[in-house]
Amino acid sequence: MRRCALHAGLLAVTLLAGFSIGHLRAFGQASDSADPIFGTWKMDQTKSVNNRGGNHAPYPTQHTRILAPEGGGLRNTLAYSPTSSPVYSYSGKFDGKDHLDPRAGGQDRTLAHWRIAPDLIVRLQKDKGIPTEWVIYTVSSDGKVFTSISWVPTNPELQDLQVFTRAN
Repeated sequence: MRRCALHAGLLAVTLLAGFSIGHLRAFGQASDSADPIFGTWKMDQTKSVNNRGGNHAPYPTQHTRILAPEGGGLRNTLAYSPTSSPVYSYSGKFDGKDHLDPRAGGQDRTLAHWRIAPDLIVRLQKDKGIPTEWVIYTVSSDGKVFTSISWVPTNPELQDLQVFTRAN
């Protein structure tokens, strides 16, 4: 069962990554920056949907996400409003290897990150070695819209969609 869920997750990532690269690079449009995915992003609550529970709920707060390059990877910071303290801020390497998740508070949870293209990052979270969440981060070809799509391997049809606009 676990192996089947992992394969379903890998298949979903492959398909979504291929779609995203083709979609975002349509008509040969290039990003405005060599690192278009990095920046400060403000959630568009009208376009974002929390569907992890299958109820297509809106997000009750306007999240702010900051992605910044750091030491061969990124710093990922999330706050529930532009003026609140971060809910979390962690760094991750783009090496595809499992690294302890500092948000887990000593639990056996890891994160692995891949930077597939300047406008595409994939993240895999595992608990005790078992995949528990896939996330795909993309940015539009004009560098103005950032999208996060996440799901759990056991229910890949229940995807959270977060849409952000550039705040800086």
